[in-house]
Amino acid sequence: MAIEWGSETKGADVVNAFPMSIKKRTFLMTGVIGTGLPAATAEALASGDAAAIILMGKSQAEAQAVIDDVNHKHPKVKLIFISVDFNRLASVREAAEAIKKLDVPIDGFVGFPTVMAALWMKTEDGVESHFQCNYLSNFLLINLVVHLMPAGSRVVMVCSSIRPEAPPPAWDDPNFADGKTYHPLDAYALSMFANVQLIKCLAITGCGRSMGTFSVNAGTLFEEREDLPLLLQQAPKSVSQGIATILRALLDPDISGNCQILALPKIDFPAGEENGRALWTRSEQMVGQEFKRL
Repeated sequence: MAIEWGSETKGADVVNAFPMSIKKRTFLMTGVIGTGLPAATAEALASGDAAAIILMGKSQAEAQAVIDDVNHKHPKVKLIFISVDFNRLASVREAAEAIKKLDVPIDGFVGFPTVMAALWMKTEDGVESHFQCNYLSNFLLINLVVHLMPAGSRVVMVCSSIRPEAPPPAWDDPNFADGKTYHPLDAYALSMFANVQLIKCLAITGCGRSMGTFSVNAGTLFEEREDLPLLLQQAPKSVSQGIATILRALLDPDISGNCQILALPKIDFPAGEENGRALWTRSEQMVGQEFKRL
């Protein structure tokens, strides 16, 4: 009988539906802390008997709660924590080298945003914090480790809602005139647009292999709702319901023909391909390295 997916679907439902997409596979997650969507996603993958889960975050102390919980519940699953500071591109490069030394295939990559509607701040590289921490550092990391991802692997970026009629943004000034034209919601939205375009670009390049790429909106969680600006709020979900969307994108082998994809007429390729190319080129300039071209 076909599974009926919906807003009430929980992460455990997805894990139970696609056990062979998890079993003995290795997953990498960025933006990991000890609570919320990253922690719940890690626990769900561990419950499906993943071979290893690589957790990446700024501080192992912040992630220790999820490490201890998964180790206790699923002792056979190997957890690897790699420290990375997305405020520093040099730290991203160091983390990528650490991943390469593990000498394991990465079957799934999940990137979580870490800055949301924050006050004006630049990273150590001189880039607005939303743009670098939510997008640019993930762009760099993915391109540095993508050769470790076998055919059939998945890249999932956790994003937010985008209006269907929204035009593609310009990428010439991600620093908002050095803060003079800055608004927290504009900065957050720009980083989310960038992640959507990154996924579309990766879907075309594939870096020479067959891979699935998805940007997903996990929704607003119950415990986050009061902290979010009204413009970012949606019908609230539990954490378990929130990770279901992430896990389906990561695990469902037939998702391309078995889900409703939001149409973005001005951003979807081919209409938005020129904008995607511009972002890719601008990102290469900002990280100081060229990667596989569109």
